[in-house]
Amino acid sequence: MMKKGQIIFKSAKERYPDLFAITEFVIKQLHEWIDNASTPTPRTAFECVLHACTVRAYNLYRSINNLLETDHWEDAGILARSMFELVINLEEIQQELGKEEEKARKYMRFNYLQQYLQTDATQRYNQQTGRDRPSDSARHSHLQKIARSIFSEFVDPKRKSEWQKSWCGKSVHSLAKNSKDAMRYHHYKILYSFFSELSHSGPLPVMSSLITGETTEEMKQLWEGHDDREKEHTALVLSLSTIWLLEVLMRGKDMIPDYDLKWNFEVMKMLYSCHGVEPPLFPFGKQNQNTSQMQIIKPQPIIKPEPDISRNSLCPCGSGKKYKKCCCKK
Repeated sequence: MMKKGQIIFKSAKERYPDLFAITEFVIKQLHEWIDNASTPTPRTAFECVLHACTVRAYNLYRSINNLLETDHWEDAGILARSMFELVINLEEIQQELGKEEEKARKYMRFNYLQQYLQTDATQRYNQQTGRDRPSDSARHSHLQKIARSIFSEFVDPKRKSEWQKSWCGKSVHSLAKNSKDAMRYHHYKILYSFFSELSHSGPLPVMSSLITGETTEEMKQLWEGHDDREKEHTALVLSLSTIWLLEVLMRGKDMIPDYDLKWNFEVMKMLYSCHGVEPPLFPFGKQNQNTSQMQIIKPQPIIKPEPDISRNSLCPCGSGKKYKKCCCKK
């Protein structure tokens, strides 16, 4: 029986039904397309990577949804970071037309290096704790000798004794900053600054969920402010994860026979609606008043701002003149 003045805390799914209507809509459709349908067998390295990334994005999204529904948006943010890395790696693979297969093969070879490194780390741990057998030590020594030859392309060019941190030799920061999509770097800063803090056990993640008040009324007021922040963070993680999932699906659409591009626009409409924003495109099936053809109004591209230049600095055009006497006048 509920006591008088007792505060009942509902789950995030109960508090924000409009947000979770989106994830339910997405997961239900993908369940039909991926789990209940036969997908084509990948025949190239590029198709293998697309297929694997599509399945991983789907599984990540379901896990993110489960965490968000139960008020664990901080942990969901960690998985959202994994989704982001999936997107920018696919973007790197598809960056140069005609080189997708070559890059996909390199991506897959790095997978084998990572498997070796995992085995190597386990074996080293076993050696330190006295758990290894003589046969294991001999095998480990042999693998160490041949690994440098097999995976020579991934040896760090600056530190010959170490391996590259990624398959393409570029950091996540570099991939995001040099992406053609200007929003990538903004996403990176959100994921690897604020969300990164929450993946550790410092004061911010430990204390963020604590609500203290001396009276029931104080607790209610504190909870209302806390809930506003919770909804904002939940909506951010959910929105970003959904957008990145849609991008992975579009890149790997050939791996899903029943995939329908119109569905993507329906999902985006739901996202915009949740944020109280009019979507910047006409939905499929709605005709423009001036034409019988369906039209899509594309959002204007985001242009990266030019860095601030002092008037007395040398002009970046390379003329040798001061900026104020050169391109500043243009």
